[in-house]
Order: sequence, then C-alpha cells, then structure tokens
Amino acid sequence: MIVDTHCHTGLDKYEPIESLLFHLDSSGVDKAVLIQHAGNTDNSYHLQCLNNYPGRFASAMIVADNDDGTQIRSWAEQGILGIRLRADSRADTADPLAHWRVADELGLIVSAPCSPEILLGMAFQEVLSTFPDLQIVLEHLAGASQQMEPPYTVFQSVLKLAEHPTLSIKLPGFGEFCPLPYPFTQVRPLAEMALEAFGPKRMMWGSDYPPVSSREGYRHSLEFPRQYLSSLSQGEQDWIFGRTAASIWRMI
Repeated sequence: MIVDTHCHTGLDKYEPIESLLFHLDSSGVDKAVLIQHAGNTDNSYHLQCLNNYPGRFASAMIVADNDDGTQIRSWAEQGILGIRLRADSRADTADPLAHWRVADELGLIVSAPCSPEILLGMAFQEVLSTFPDLQIVLEHLAGASQQMEPPYTVFQSVLKLAEHPTLSIKLPGFGEFCPLPYPFTQVRPLAEMALEAFGPKRMMWGSDYPPVSSREGYRHSLEFPRQYLSSLSQGEQDWIFGRTAASIWRMI
C-alpha cells in the first residue's frame, strides 16, 4: 500500500478532490492525507471528501488562532483526526498552548510546518517537553530546502530531535531540496541523513500536491525517491511509502 501524506485540495484554492484522485490513481497511490492549506479554517470540504470516499483519505484541520478548543473538538467529532499546527504555534487565548493541549487530549496527529530554526527554538522545545506523547509529523523533511549546503550543520542539529519517539518526518518530492530541473543532477544527501536519524518506521512520503506540479510533477515526486531508495530492503521501503503513514494516520 502506498500512502501520500501531504496533499492539498479545495474549491477556492488549489484543485478539487477529483484532480487529486486522477494523480493518485495514475501513480498507483492507494490512500492520502489531506492537509488543510494555510489561511483556511473551514474544513467542511475535507469532511465532504472523507464522506464521499470512505477509507481513502485522512485529514488534518486548521482552526482560528483564537479558538479555545471548541472548533477542534467539533471537527474531530465529525471525523478529522489530525490538525495542522506550525511547530512554534501559539493560540490567541488565555492558554497559548490550548491547541496543542486539546490535540494531545483527543489523540490527534499534528502535521507541523516548520523550519530548522523554528524546530531548534524554545517554543517547539516547550511543546516537546509539555506533550511527550503527542504524535507530531514534521512536514517537508523538517524544512529542508535547496539553499542548504554542506556540511549541513543546522540540519544535523535538527535531526537530533529524532530522540523523541513520537516525532516522525515527511519525505517530500526531491524537488523541494534538490536543484531543478528534473531529472536531478545534484542530489543532496538530506533524505539519507533523515532516514538514518528517524529510521523507516518514522519516515513517510508526502508529495505536496499540487505545488509539486511546479517542481518535478506528481508522478516523479514518487518515482524518483522510490528509485533512489531502492537499495533498501523491501520491508524498509514499504514503511517509508505506506506502512508508517497507515500506522500513524490510522489508515490500516
């Protein structure tokens, strides 16, 4: 089973679910996680997608900064089992950690946009120490980018966060951190570094559809990392491209 853990869909921004389904089916992807796009706190279209295609999708909501947890609970009760929180996110409420706290209480999965600087900052350290059992998935290879250069000192520091067992990491299409155009002629070793730190059971592939269409394209965002990591055992590949996501996002 192949699971794409980072897809955006919508009616007012990006593409409707039918466009995503075309790419999933064309590339042999079985399931996907719908990640709400920044600035949208109306998660009703995600719910529509979950209901129209039962068993095929999971979803991560976004709520308003001033939500005291009421909306998080409401969306969760309707079937959304994840929430998108920037790694240094703080609520505009009496309890700045309210969103993290409710996510922890409800057992939600946090999909966390981040940068290396944010991940190494005190705000995220507070989250990790306060909610040690909360499942947090670091988006976009923990903020890896094409601007990173050897010896990757800051990225190496970020990867030390793998000592926290409830942290996992998304492996994006390599166009996010390798110079374009495709096919890549210079492949930075960031994927191997992350794999060594987190292991295959805490790494999950995510295409970043539809923004990936302006990089290497959807099919290549899966095809290239599968070829690049083909020296791994079949079991390790199965974890990275499906089993890790299915386990954490409860899609088994």
